Amino acid sequence: MSALSVFIGVCAFFSASFVGLWLKKRLVKKADFYKDYYDYLTFALEKISYERAVVSEINKGFRGKSKEFSEFLEGKEINIAIPENDLSEIRSSISSIGRSDAETQIASLSSKCASMKRFVENECASFRKDAALRFKLAVLVGVALFIILV
Repeated sequence: MSALSVFIGVCAFFSASFVGLWLKKRLVKKADFYKDYYDYLTFALEKISYERAVVSEINKGFRGKSKEFSEFLEGKEINIAIPENDLSEIRSSISSIGRSDAETQIASLSSKCASMKRFVENECASFRKDAALRFKLAVLVGVALFIILV
C-alpha cells in the first residue's frame, strides 16, 4: 500500500461522493419545482376565489421555495431535470390564468390542484427518496473504489 494508491483511492471516493451529491441536488430541485407549482396553483386559487385578484398581483405575491420556479414565473430559461413537455404544459396552464371568467378559472384551478396534490404526494416523495438513495449508493461506490484501489 503506497501513498499514491491511497491518494488515488481517496480521490476516487470523493469523486463518487460528489457525483452522488450532484444527483441528489438535481432530484431535490425537481421535487421543489413541482411542489412550488402546486403551491402556486393553490395560492392563485385562493387569490382568485376570495380576493378576485389579477394575475400580476398573484405573480408578485407568490414566494416559492425554489429559485428555479421563481425564474420560471418571470419567463427566464431554467436548467432543471424536467421534461420539456411538462414545462410547456406548466407554462400553458400558468399563462391561461386570468384569461377566463372567475368561476371557470376557479373550477379549472381546483381540478389542477387536485391532480397536482396527488402528484406531489406520490412523485415528489419518490424523488426525495431516490435522491437520498442515489447519494448513499454513490458513497458506497466510492468506498468500494477506495478498497479496490488501495
